[in-house]
Amino acid sequence: MSAPEYHFNPSESPNYGFTIPDHPSRYLRAFLAFIDAYHAWDLDLIVDCFDDQLEHRILPSSLGRPVLNKRQYREYLKGVMPLFKRFKVTIHEVIEADEKMTVHASSIGESASGIPYANEYTIIVHFVPVPPGSQALPKMRLVKEFIDSAFSAKFFAEERARAKLREAKVTTV
Repeated sequence: MSAPEYHFNPSESPNYGFTIPDHPSRYLRAFLAFIDAYHAWDLDLIVDCFDDQLEHRILPSSLGRPVLNKRQYREYLKGVMPLFKRFKVTIHEVIEADEKMTVHASSIGESASGIPYANEYTIIVHFVPVPPGSQALPKMRLVKEFIDSAFSAKFFAEERARAKLREAKVTTV
């Protein structure tokens, strides 16, 4: 008798459907605080998750995005946040190695003009190690955020154009 044929179904994979462990590491707790800050849509809380020496990259490099420090990333977010009414992140998988972490995540949301938003990410984070005994959550020093580049380029170009049209209507009224 031959073995039954196997068909891979990602929704049944043990690497899909991330659940927070009963005792998450301090690095995972720090990353979850970062996600909570995004869910609160609070610029100060988001930026507070970063070390003062932050290097943030939005990749792939074919997008031509510059490396941003903490101040620059704050300014970038200040420009992006008004483009959204809603934004929610789902974590699919987390791989930790000491103070380094790789996360597969996706997000859904709604733009300020009511257009659905959906993106997928692989985020590589290097945290600043925290001294033993410290209760502080570690800060993120290096972030490499791989995005769905085709969707992002189209979505943000179109949403910024719609925002300019809304502004023009307000100034002419």
